[in-house]
Amino acid sequence: MATQLRVRLYREFLTPALHRRFTAAAGVTLLACYVEAVLIGEHSSLIWSWFPIGRAGLRTLLLFIPSLSIFILRVAQLHVGARTTDSPFQTFRQYALRFNTAQTLVWYIFSAWWFSEVYVWSQPKSANLNWIVEGKSYERPRLNERPIYLRSIFLTLGLMQSCLHLFYDYDRVHIPVTKTKPQTASDQPSAIAVQPLAQLRTKLPHLVQVAIPRALSIMILGPIVYSLFVRRMAWSWSLFLARIFWNLPKGSEPPKIPPYHISVLFRSVTASLLLIILWEFSNATFEAYVAQPPLKIDRPLTADSRDPNGSLLTGLKAKKEVAKTFAFWELAYISQSLPQRRQMFFEDIDRRGGAMWTQVLNACLDVIQGMNTRITEFKTPSAAAPPPQPQQNNLQYLPRISSPLKADNILTNPPPPKSKLEMVETNLGTVTKSYGQQPRSKPLSLPSSPLAKKYLESAKNKALTQEQQQAISPAGLRSTYISYLMQFLRSPFGHPFRQTVRRRACAVVLGTPYSQLSVIVDAIDSLTRLAIASLTEDSYGKVQTDVPVIIRTFTSTIANVEAFKRDLQVHWTDVEFREEEGGREVEEVDLVIEKLRGGLRELLEAFGGYAENLGLGIREMRVAREMVGGDDNQDE
Repeated sequence: MATQLRVRLYREFLTPALHRRFTAAAGVTLLACYVEAVLIGEHSSLIWSWFPIGRAGLRTLLLFIPSLSIFILRVAQLHVGARTTDSPFQTFRQYALRFNTAQTLVWYIFSAWWFSEVYVWSQPKSANLNWIVEGKSYERPRLNERPIYLRSIFLTLGLMQSCLHLFYDYDRVHIPVTKTKPQTASDQPSAIAVQPLAQLRTKLPHLVQVAIPRALSIMILGPIVYSLFVRRMAWSWSLFLARIFWNLPKGSEPPKIPPYHISVLFRSVTASLLLIILWEFSNATFEAYVAQPPLKIDRPLTADSRDPNGSLLTGLKAKKEVAKTFAFWELAYISQSLPQRRQMFFEDIDRRGGAMWTQVLNACLDVIQGMNTRITEFKTPSAAAPPPQPQQNNLQYLPRISSPLKADNILTNPPPPKSKLEMVETNLGTVTKSYGQQPRSKPLSLPSSPLAKKYLESAKNKALTQEQQQAISPAGLRSTYISYLMQFLRSPFGHPFRQTVRRRACAVVLGTPYSQLSVIVDAIDSLTRLAIASLTEDSYGKVQTDVPVIIRTFTSTIANVEAFKRDLQVHWTDVEFREEEGGREVEEVDLVIEKLRGGLRELLEAFGGYAENLGLGIREMRVAREMVGGDDNQDE
């Protein structure tokens, strides 16, 4: 009996592809490090200042370590979809205390520290950035504060850049959402991917525009932060390290004049600019190469597998976001551009778990039906937990420390005490009973006399105006509180707490914690392309039996998503919502609706003439055409 071959997982093809892209991105970044190594080095020699085999080459390798730190961070925290939360504050609360946040801070601070050491080491002696100022022959050496200030500035810059990295979600890889072209010939390629180098040439001016304001802000805020928070701590640590190698005074204090010389400030700006550009260029290069289509030499990644269809199925069913996203991207590419591979889908009917087409159909429908499921769960709150069932009382009580309750007549007088202990118990009981049986003091209340009420009302009217009386009333206090709260929400400080219609709709329709927009669009496009191609390529006729299911799913999903977007209640914190100004327009959700409507329109044009044979009733076809805005009489 022949041994069944193991189906290689999709990630076994995706991981080597990502490694190759990582290597290519690292090579491009190494070239950027070489440019910066030449800029920060000495320029005393016309040849050795740029010759790669020399100090310039060594500085290049050292400067590559900060870029490599960014690459390691991006690989560790890679994700594709956008973060979906109801408000920015919820995003902060959800991600602030995670390990990824601390990891981001550590890698950026390490990268900044390493760059500072390379920069200080690369400067000429005239820059006066040595650890120690020797002074004259009769003076003791003293600690130089200039390099301390520069290192502190770089560490502060690392902290700032890590916060920007988290705020703008640099870990996300932006891949194109729409990857196929409607109504194109099957032998034509789908959306042409932009080459990474072309993307970098386009992004480079923007990176410089981003880096310049940040570097200038460091020149302005750096001295303030250094003087108020960093100076003494940085001085003490540097002094501790310097005493290991030099004989310095024990009671050395920071100089009275801070190191804010114009040359130091200029170096802090230029060096900060180079470091920010290096960080931004590393992030842009990584994303440009990783976000390329799942192809290897213009062929799908699974083309090298002994079972290409089986490997692709493992990716479509994967739990990991990255593998699933690239697998659906590959499916969309095959459905649009590779007729031979599509033919393999239709002819693979003896696969374990069902025919290849059936498994692809189920995987795509699961993604599309997921939107309906999330909308239903949002509209129907989870039922309350059932009451706990009574259980046998198997508790073990503590040992009894008092005498059991008496079972005789409680109305008869107790017997007189015989011992001192009984006398104490009797006296305490008498005092306790008398205290508990005393009538309670009446609470303070307003005078009930009509005359007293009249004088009280007269005094209130003389002391307070009608507006003041309304202001201190419960309704007035509540109105004042709501007014201040609305003013706060309309201010920039209240923006993080707004739960807008757009954010809430995306969280429900596209899923959490990351948006599945790319996967949803690929699933819609793939089913549309495969179903239309089956008219000429499906020799077994299996697809035509599932076309009604696709049409009904598209129709019901369009209706559900549109109804949800139309009926979604506006949250009270969404103070900027305006119905007449397109407040319910959600770009991502509208794109899904448009894709569903476009796919349904193409399916109706291709299979409308066979509706009766496919089992689609007149009413179903009329509803479907209404969803795409077509003529209701075409089905008759």
